[in-house]
This record gives sequence, structure tokens and C-alpha cells, in this order.
Amino acid sequence: MALSSLSSRVNGHIRPRARVAAARPAVPVRRAVIMASSVADLNAKFGLPGSVEFKEGRSGTPMVTLKHSCGASAEVYLFGACVTSWKQSSGDEVLYVRPDAVFDKTKPISGGIPLCFPQFGPGPMQQHGFARNLDWAVSTTSADPNPDEKDPAVELVLRESEYTQRMWPFRFQAVYRVSLHNEQLNCQLRVINTDDKPFDFTAALHSYIEVLSIDKARVTGLKGLTYLCKAKDPKNPETKQEDRDAVTFDGYTDSVYLGSPAHVELEVGTGAAVALDSYGWEDTVVWNPHLTMKDCYQSFCCVENAKFGKPAIVA
Repeated sequence: MALSSLSSRVNGHIRPRARVAAARPAVPVRRAVIMASSVADLNAKFGLPGSVEFKEGRSGTPMVTLKHSCGASAEVYLFGACVTSWKQSSGDEVLYVRPDAVFDKTKPISGGIPLCFPQFGPGPMQQHGFARNLDWAVSTTSADPNPDEKDPAVELVLRESEYTQRMWPFRFQAVYRVSLHNEQLNCQLRVINTDDKPFDFTAALHSYIEVLSIDKARVTGLKGLTYLCKAKDPKNPETKQEDRDAVTFDGYTDSVYLGSPAHVELEVGTGAAVALDSYGWEDTVVWNPHLTMKDCYQSFCCVENAKFGKPAIVA
């Protein structure tokens, strides 16, 4: 058995270019693996008063709310393990959910942070893989007992099924941990090979981030990188070199920056920025649909931690 681990930290700031602190371990822990039949069951087994609460979300779909003592919060749907909200202590929302998003499990949730696994983009299986189309099981919840800083967390698990093996013939365990440390959102994906043969995968945290207006948004930290421009043909991208100090948006944008730095920032147009710090996610995707989504493209852009240029190989 072998494991591949990728982690990402994102932090919303009042001021651009603030640094992000590392998250601390979180206890106590409630541990099991269950697909509970009701929100009441989930709260009985995994709820932590004031820190972790399960609720019925839109269309009655189960979700978990994480609340930090500083006032920050996050919401994660068990369907697709999709983070759909991340608010700062001020109440300001960082993420964006598209107006065409549905929550009835007929398709992946369009917005927040959909989890793309074990394939990012088009390929032999369905677009962006199957992880965002399935219910994940609850494995663990936790909250730091320090009365000054209770760091809430939830851990979700996905394993192979007949449905996944028709697309990807491997036994695996994907473990996704979402937590808050003050106003910082931490996301970690661990992939364990439980099969008797190696496999590889690509993945991404498809982060939709709200901006004041797309023409005011700027992504910094990518200058000098080689990138794959997928705007014309996603299956046959053009290879280009980034010479801009900041990536801006004046049309349809779909680019994968290879070997990107661990720290990238998105200036959202208000004087604030969102910092994305990562480990193991070697690439950064920048996407905006422009006029292909006329009713919402001006309100968000995606800056995504990705593992794409070199697939992860798990022995």
C-alpha cells in the first residue's frame, strides 16, 4: 500500500500579500466511517457543539458546517466533498457558487471547490473524474480543545465501487480533510492504493473565487512559467510562456501553469487578495468562461491547485 498526499491552504486577506500560517493538529477526534441515513445520525456520531454541525443543505442534501471561534466558517456538501462556502470573520464570502448550480445530485455542484479526481479535464473517463459525482462517507470530525482557538475539521472518505471501477479499474481510498485555522481554509487530499497494482491520477481543487469584477482581477506569482493554453482546444493545448507580472482577464481563459510556485495570489479587485499556498499540487489552473457564461462570468474566476503536468504515481 502506498499513499500520495497533496495539501492546500487558502487565506482571504483584508490586505494583499499577507503570509499564511501553518495549521495545527486538531483534537479531540470522533472517528468512524459511515454513510449515515440522516442528518440527526451524523450529528449524533460526529457533531461537535459550536464547531462542527451537520445540516440539510439545498435540495435536502447533507452538508457539514465548520465554525471557528474567530467567526470564520465553511460549508462542505457530502455529495462530491464540495466546499460551497468559506466566510471570513467579517461575514464576507470568499467562494462563488454559480447561479446554474444544482444540489439534487443530478450533476456535480457548479461552484465552491469541486474536487476533480482521478482525472482533471477531459480524458478517457467523464470530465474531471468521478469524485465530484459521488457521496463521500464521513470518517472523522475534530476541534482543537484550546478555548481560544477551536480549529474545526471534517474528514471524508471515498472508496472504489462497481461504478468507479467501470471507469477506473483500481481499488483505492481517497481521504479529503477540510479544516479552518482562524480565517484560513485548509484542504488536504490523501490517496491510498489498496490494490495489488500501481496506478496514477491527475487531480485539482477547482476553486471558484468571488471577485468584484473580472476586469479588476489579477493573479500574481506565475510570471516566467510555461503554461498550456486550453482556450482553443482543451485536448490539444498550445504551449506558451507567461511574460506578464500579473495574469488578467480580457477574454476566455483556460490555462495550466506547470511547475508553479507554492504561493500564488488572486487580487479580487477590492484591495483584498486571496493567497493559495500548496504542497504536492505542482501546477496552477487559471480559468474564466467569459461570454460562454454571460450571466455570471464577471463575478468569479478559478485559480486552482492542480496535479496535471506530471500525474501522481501511487505504488
